[in-house]
Amino acid sequence: MHDPQAETIVAPATATGEAALAVVRIAGAAAFTITSKFFRGADLAHAESHRAYHGWIVDPNGARIDEVLVLTLRAPAGYTGEDSTEIFCHGSPQVVEDVLATAIAAGARLAEPGEFTRRAFLNGKLDLCQAEAVADLIAAQSRAGRSAAVAQLQGTLSQRLRHARNALLDVLSDVEASIDFVEEGLEFFDREGTAAAAATAAAEVGALLSTAGDGALIRSGVHVSLAGAPNVGKSSVFNRLIESPRALVTEHPGTTRDVLRENIRLDGVALMVEDTAGLRESSDLVERLGIERSRESHAKADIVVHVLDASRTPTAMEIESIGRLIADQAVVVLNKVDLLPAVEAQELLASPTATQALVASRFSTGELPACVAASAVTGAGFDGLRRALIRQTRLRALTLQNDSVVVINVRHCESLLRAQDALCRFDHDLVAGEPPEILAAELRRAVIALGEVSGENVTEEVLSRVFARFCIGK
Repeated sequence: MHDPQAETIVAPATATGEAALAVVRIAGAAAFTITSKFFRGADLAHAESHRAYHGWIVDPNGARIDEVLVLTLRAPAGYTGEDSTEIFCHGSPQVVEDVLATAIAAGARLAEPGEFTRRAFLNGKLDLCQAEAVADLIAAQSRAGRSAAVAQLQGTLSQRLRHARNALLDVLSDVEASIDFVEEGLEFFDREGTAAAAATAAAEVGALLSTAGDGALIRSGVHVSLAGAPNVGKSSVFNRLIESPRALVTEHPGTTRDVLRENIRLDGVALMVEDTAGLRESSDLVERLGIERSRESHAKADIVVHVLDASRTPTAMEIESIGRLIADQAVVVLNKVDLLPAVEAQELLASPTATQALVASRFSTGELPACVAASAVTGAGFDGLRRALIRQTRLRALTLQNDSVVVINVRHCESLLRAQDALCRFDHDLVAGEPPEILAAELRRAVIALGEVSGENVTEEVLSRVFARFCIGK
């Protein structure tokens, strides 16, 4: 049977486009032999590992393609655990294409997405959690995402899972030892001790699952939705936040008809900011559809930024909207303070307390979110708005994650939920006095589910799904 892993593979390891340098990676049993066919500069057949050799890449006719450095990595030291070479060439797309074509002509095969990392997993260089962390690290859009991926790449999550799984394996072996002696009424495990060990493992699973929400925020970014009535300056606030004139700004109400999205970084955390249609009653069908999308955006948002016009009294709809805000998931922006008398504007910009008091007096509501005075026209107050966003509970929690383990993968959550369910059933059966056969079945389910996360128990289908999201050169 044909074994794809026996083939030597090649792919660019750097992004396409013009650059000073590019890297082409070759891995497999024939990596040195294949590279030697088109590299002129050193005898790679006897090359040492972790050495760089200067020379030229030539085409099948001997014509020079590019002056390069070739890094040699002998098994098992290479990334995949196999012999591999990495060719550092100039970053011209044409040069990279010609180097790839030459390597393929010499006997290599173009790698599939994630195939290098998949081989690293199959060769025991990484477990599945660490392999997935590679893709997460490449895709990280924020400092928090990078930190979480690095922690997972270092094996922190794997170690916690392995500890819980090994504890359950010890319990399972004792329970299974009693199965053959059920008729004699013999049990080789202490039910109280078994319950305690399983409860400890269940607590660890629960602790990891509790980070799933933060993990999703780290992965996709914090969803920030701008809300407010027409003409309060939402689009201007949006443009100031993203530091780009992305949204169309006019004096006519109802200009924004659809949701505009932009990604920014704030204090190391990725934010997806949405500008939405102003909330009001409208007979215009298109505007009504835009308002409906606005409400959907606000409902799904992690943080709602509600914009008010400081130069006018609030409407009944605005008072109702502010009253529905959740204090630790919202920020109120008192925009257009540049239209107020200079002394009043300066007082509001200098004092969040004064801004809070003014908003409270106008809205006569209960607990208010943080309130910030600002002018989207001049940019005044926007440092305060950014600080208010950072202070929000959910966002602040992410910036303080440090090296704590965060489950940032949906696949992990699915497996951990199955493990949690099996441990709950085990606890119920243990209390009910069920025989060892029943107890062992639930323990096996939990052990298998935990093994799916780090890759001890995983199907080909799962592996294909995991590595399909990788880029070709990784």
